[in-house]
Amino acid sequence: MALDRRTSTPLYVQLKDAVVSEIRAGDLQPGDRVGSESELERRHGVSRITVRQALKTLVQEGALYRVPGKGTYVASPKVAPLAAFTSFSENMRSQGLTPSYRLLSARLISPPAVVRQELRLGEHDRAWRIERLLLANGEPMGLQDGFYPARLFGGEHGQIDPESLATGSLYAQMERTLDFPLGNAEETLEPAIANRKEVELLRMPDGAPVLVVRRLSYLVGGEPIERVKLVFRGDMYRYRVDLNRGQRSDE
Repeated sequence: MALDRRTSTPLYVQLKDAVVSEIRAGDLQPGDRVGSESELERRHGVSRITVRQALKTLVQEGALYRVPGKGTYVASPKVAPLAAFTSFSENMRSQGLTPSYRLLSARLISPPAVVRQELRLGEHDRAWRIERLLLANGEPMGLQDGFYPARLFGGEHGQIDPESLATGSLYAQMERTLDFPLGNAEETLEPAIANRKEVELLRMPDGAPVLVVRRLSYLVGGEPIERVKLVFRGDMYRYRVDLNRGQRSDE
């Protein structure tokens, strides 16, 4: 797409549209590195300021993402999960995607003190630590690292077999198999830079951004049942929250 200097449309907007056209045409795929600023400058005959403004706008719009020291890459279409207490499977299906899982680890351990406190476990109680890779349409989307009371898993009668978590939703098994009705959860979100393990499992470049979600889940009645950390790819995941303003004071 050639830039037209005779039109009133700013050059940075034309350059932005040219990059978007390459993405839509399939010439640039998710995860591909966009040319460097100097390459784009030479290719389109524009200034460095124009290139930077175009790339900045595309990053702000979510079409591209930056990796410090590496470059600018094409982002995958982002998933916006439901603003509710839902499972990964429910969120992906709501977006028309097929969820799947890969069980990385299932261990019965003596949990850290903070986990013991949050799950209200006794001094000698143990907990299951479950780690899974979360996929959508076969593509790595996130990582799950959760702690659960020992009575929840084990394969005995009335328990969930940890190996079954390689194929299905944990929340569905908790509610259908064990008749543990989930009630509510407390959740915090924060951005971070992917560590080495996350880069490898989520197939991201070094320095890629991730969204870290920490959740403490309760059964109906208030009993804590899950303390989990979820790490999602920053180029494929975003949170949307609808906010309503309550009654306002006159002050």
